[in-house]
Amino acid sequence: MNDIVVFGAGQIADVARIYIDAHGPDRIVGFTVDDAFRTGDTFAGRPQVSWEQLERSFPPDRVKLLGPLSFRKLNEFRKARFQEGKARGYTFASFIHPSCNVYTDRIGENCFILDNNTLQPFVEIGDNVILWSNNHIGHHSRIGDHCFLSSHIGISSNVTLGEECFMAGKSSIDYGRSVGARCFLGPAAVVLADLPPDTVVPGVASPVARYSSQRLKRLL
Repeated sequence: MNDIVVFGAGQIADVARIYIDAHGPDRIVGFTVDDAFRTGDTFAGRPQVSWEQLERSFPPDRVKLLGPLSFRKLNEFRKARFQEGKARGYTFASFIHPSCNVYTDRIGENCFILDNNTLQPFVEIGDNVILWSNNHIGHHSRIGDHCFLSSHIGISSNVTLGEECFMAGKSSIDYGRSVGARCFLGPAAVVLADLPPDTVVPGVASPVARYSSQRLKRLL
């Protein structure tokens, strides 16, 4: 068991607390935020300390870090804090929900992988990656560092996803495709060709009917 400090004191940090308290094996001993966003001395019943002064309360030889669990600034914020934490001598923990089907040991530091993800054989997950619930990562695919994948995402086999990408819910990538760094795939986006870095693939919106739902009363 490791003692860990979670970066954040908002909704997602609180979600992480519930998952980690329930499924361990690590123990959350505190939370940290940038000093400008610190709202008190505690969060969820545990110490909340300034990121700038973290070593005073939780030195690197006593704790590991987890987070930030955010895609703020298209993952740049999480990347910056991860790199700063490493430079200050900290190591990072990862959390993998026990309901996941994981057939690879190639998972980096500071990964947060929630329930019902499937990682097939020979998958590689980089450092500082977040996989929300119910995703499929096909065999021999690689997820680059600092990526954030929302829920119900399908990644076929032999796919390469570059660093700092964001994939919204129900988006998917076809077999063998290569997606460059810092790409944004919107909700239900489908990638059928290679993408250069910094590409945006908008989400797919269903059309809105011109009539009211009251009209359906005659049919239902």
